[in-house]
Amino acid sequence: MVNAMMPIPPALAADDRYRILAQIAIEAFQIDLTPLLVYLIDIVDVSVLPYLAEQYSLTEDIWALAVTEDAQRKMIKSAIDIHQHKGTPYAVKQVFEMLGLGVVEIDEGRSGKSRDGTWKRDGFVVRGERSAHWAEYRVRCSRLLSIQQAAMARKFLANVAPARCCLVEIDFSSAALIRNGAARRDGAYTRGSV
Repeated sequence: MVNAMMPIPPALAADDRYRILAQIAIEAFQIDLTPLLVYLIDIVDVSVLPYLAEQYSLTEDIWALAVTEDAQRKMIKSAIDIHQHKGTPYAVKQVFEMLGLGVVEIDEGRSGKSRDGTWKRDGFVVRGERSAHWAEYRVRCSRLLSIQQAAMARKFLANVAPARCCLVEIDFSSAALIRNGAARRDGAYTRGSV
């Protein structure tokens, strides 16, 4: 490494290319790296966290889910991971995990499915050529979601899912609202999809 104190060896000093390279190295070592420290999420000042949340598409309603400082830092780290994998099924699954909505499965493409018993006629699969509805997808959740939770997930998915794809529904009919006292039929929940 070359710094301002170390002279260039005479054999290299005669060559203009090495002099220019040495000057670039000197300037590179003089760059102030403290602005980059904001991305060290574990040590950044707590006052910066809301700005980082906004940068990674964590809207106010999603940000409100993280009550403690540790939860906020964890949520930002998850959002960074999601944005690094933006446009992939992994990112879509991580959105639900980050929001605490459980593990999900993704069904891609609505048409062109074979009639071999692997697909149910539940309103998602439609008749037609495979090329007709290839960009449409559904997320199947294993736990009950409120309408508000599903809306938050949809909002975040709009920034994370592949731009060419269209979310048809978030289906949680396998964990539908039943009369067991876990949730009330007060308009906050639906019977299986939103």
